[in-house]
Amino acid sequence: MKKAFAVLMCMVMLVLTGCRPGGESEAPKVPVGGESGASEVSESGEQEPLRVFVDIEYSSCILSPALREYLNKYEETSTKNGRKLHNSFETVIKNLDGPKLELEFPPDDASKREPYLTNLRTEILAGKGPDVFVCATGWHYRQDPDDPAGDGEMYPLFNFPHSVMKRNIFLSLDEYIPDFQFTQWDNLTPVVMDAGKYNDTQYILPMAYTVPMTVFKKSDFEHTPTKDMTWDEMLESGPELKAAASVMNSSSGYMSCALMPLSAPDKDELTFTEEELLDFMTERAAANQESRSNDSLPPFFDTALSVDFNDEFALPEGFTTDDELTFVPLYSRAGGVSAAITSFAAVNANTRSPQAAVFLVDYLLGEECQRSPVYAYHTLRNSIPVMEGLMQNDNPVSMEDKSAWSLSPENYDTLCALRGSITHVEFCTPLDLEISRLPYSIWGPDSQKSPETLVHDAYMRMNMMLAES
Repeated sequence: MKKAFAVLMCMVMLVLTGCRPGGESEAPKVPVGGESGASEVSESGEQEPLRVFVDIEYSSCILSPALREYLNKYEETSTKNGRKLHNSFETVIKNLDGPKLELEFPPDDASKREPYLTNLRTEILAGKGPDVFVCATGWHYRQDPDDPAGDGEMYPLFNFPHSVMKRNIFLSLDEYIPDFQFTQWDNLTPVVMDAGKYNDTQYILPMAYTVPMTVFKKSDFEHTPTKDMTWDEMLESGPELKAAASVMNSSSGYMSCALMPLSAPDKDELTFTEEELLDFMTERAAANQESRSNDSLPPFFDTALSVDFNDEFALPEGFTTDDELTFVPLYSRAGGVSAAITSFAAVNANTRSPQAAVFLVDYLLGEECQRSPVYAYHTLRNSIPVMEGLMQNDNPVSMEDKSAWSLSPENYDTLCALRGSITHVEFCTPLDLEISRLPYSIWGPDSQKSPETLVHDAYMRMNMMLAES
C-alpha cells in the first residue's frame, strides 16, 4: 500500500525509450544446457551464472539489504535434532536442477540509484544486460533516518513496461509457457496476465497486482462488485458508494484506476482530455467533502487489495479481524474495475541462456514461490499474488516473518467476486503518481496556483512522458 508521503514526491525520471540495435527480433528459442534449466557453459567448461536483476519494493520503499536477507533464508529445513537450517534462494534453484544465479540489486541510495539504472539501460540497448528482470512498477521512496542524504524518490528500470514490450527488449514466452513445470498457468488470473501481452504475444509475467477499494462491515453495508458500474454511477448512488468513490487517504496512490485506461496502447497519448481530468478532480473533491460531513455513514476504511490489508494493528476503530467484510472497488469511468500491476518478471531478448532464464521465471510464478516470504516482501499491504486459490485457510500465503495469512471463507468469496469484476489491467507508471499528487497540489495548504493551472501542468507532463516512453 502506498504511503501518504509517496504521493507528495517530485517529478519522475523518464523511461528507457530506444530499440534494440538494428531492430532485431527476440532471441530464438534454442536449448541451452540440455533439458534442464542449466545456463550456458563457458569455454573453460564452467557453468555461466544467470544474471538476474532484482528490484522489488517493500511498502513503497526499495530496501535491497532486507530483501537479500529474505533470499538468504528462503527455505527452512529441520535436522533430526530439531535444529533449523536455511537454504538460500540460489541454492533452492540449484537443487531443482536449475541454473546458477548471480543476483544483482541496484543501489537503494536515491542519489546513486538513477546513475546506475542509466548505465544499465545503455547496456541493455547495446544488446547485453541481465538475463532476467524481476521488477517493481510505479514509484518508490527511500527514507533512512541513519542516512538522510540517501533519502529520495526512486523509479524503476522500466517506467512504462507496455512501451518496452514494443521495442523487442523482452523475450517472447509463448513457446515456453506450455512446458512450464512450476507455474499453474490456468490458475493465474487471465485478465491480469493479458496485460503482459503485446500483439497477443506474452512478453511479461505479472507477479502481483492491486485494486483500490473501500471496506465496510457486511453487517453495515452490502455490495456485490460488477463489471458494469462506472465511477460516475458511484457518485449517483447511495452515501456508501459516494464515499468509496471519493476517498483521499491510503488508497489515493491508485486513484488513477478510476480513469483507466490512461493511455491508448498504440498511440502513446492520454485517453482523457484536460477538461475531463479537471472535472474528475473537482467532482471527487466535492463528493469527499460531502462524505466527510455525513455522520450517518457506517465505519469504513480504504486500502489497496493486498496481503494483510486487515492487519489487526492497522484496522480502524470499529473493525476486528473476524469481521465479515464488504469490498467496494473504485470503479473506472469506462465501467468495471481496473487493477494495477505492482511487479513483474521478464526475460531479456538478448539472453544467451533462454532455457535457464525461462526456468527461473517459471519458478517465480509457481505456487511455492508465490506463497513464500519473498513474495510477501512486495505484496505485504501492497498487492496480492496473481495465482488464484491462494490466501485461503487451507492455502495461506507467507508474511515477512514467515507466519501465514489468509482470509475467512466468507471474505475469500468476497475477494473472488471483486477479482471477477476486473475488466482492465495496467502496469503502475509515473502517470499514476502525477494523478495521485493532484489533489494535494490543488487543495493542500501550500497550494498557490489555481486548479486549472495545476491540472494543465500535470496534463502536459503526462503527455510528455508518454511521448518519450
